[in-house]
Amino acid sequence: MKIFLNSHAFLIVLFLFIASHTQAQNTRSFFSVTGGYSLPVGELAREKLDDPFAGLTGSGYFGQANYDFRIARWVGLRASGSMNVNKTNSQPIIDKANSYAQGLGETFAWQANVSKWKLNALMIGPALYINMGRAQIELHAQVGKIWANSPTVDLLGTAENGGQPITVSLKPASTSAIGLAGGASLRLPIAGKLYFQLSGDVIGAEAEIKDVTIRAVRGSFDFSEKVSEKRFIGVVNVGAGLGIAF
Repeated sequence: MKIFLNSHAFLIVLFLFIASHTQAQNTRSFFSVTGGYSLPVGELAREKLDDPFAGLTGSGYFGQANYDFRIARWVGLRASGSMNVNKTNSQPIIDKANSYAQGLGETFAWQANVSKWKLNALMIGPALYINMGRAQIELHAQVGKIWANSPTVDLLGTAENGGQPITVSLKPASTSAIGLAGGASLRLPIAGKLYFQLSGDVIGAEAEIKDVTIRAVRGSFDFSEKVSEKRFIGVVNVGAGLGIAF
């Protein structure tokens, strides 16, 4: 009797495992929400002389929502929406302000007040799925649109010789462009349809920054410089989150 009960329990467990395994393999849709750490890539991440935007963006955080529809066992379609908020490094604008100070023949100590860089993206594209038992690796390449908002930078310069202070400001600007994205995720089942996800993505585009003004004011001295350039704007996002398969 004991052997029969043990065998019966074993068969039930085996049946439940096979059923859940089959359900995971046949699942057609996946929805997940992730968040984590963000780093800039491209020209905004690298400092260069005489380029007030180079090196202006620092690390930050992101949030992302994803929906996958599996067309066949190994292939599907993935749509993603993401929001990035990255800190602003004021040093490139301070370097620019120091070049204005040289023209005045003075040296200043700077106090900076900055806002955040923001980059949003909507992407869609094909995805590949590699099943490893109940775990799954997902690979994707996407195309879509990005929207970027450059920060405000306000500098107050105090003259070391005690003279009149100077203000230098970078006004915010917005740009949008067609962009590309690519990445991968690892899905690990937790219970039922719920799964834990680790993800990594690269998102970027060649975007044009138009008529962004840097202005320096000190008494009767009022100088403005406009910047209009096309450059690569991008981020690398690494994070984790939860998802549901249905």
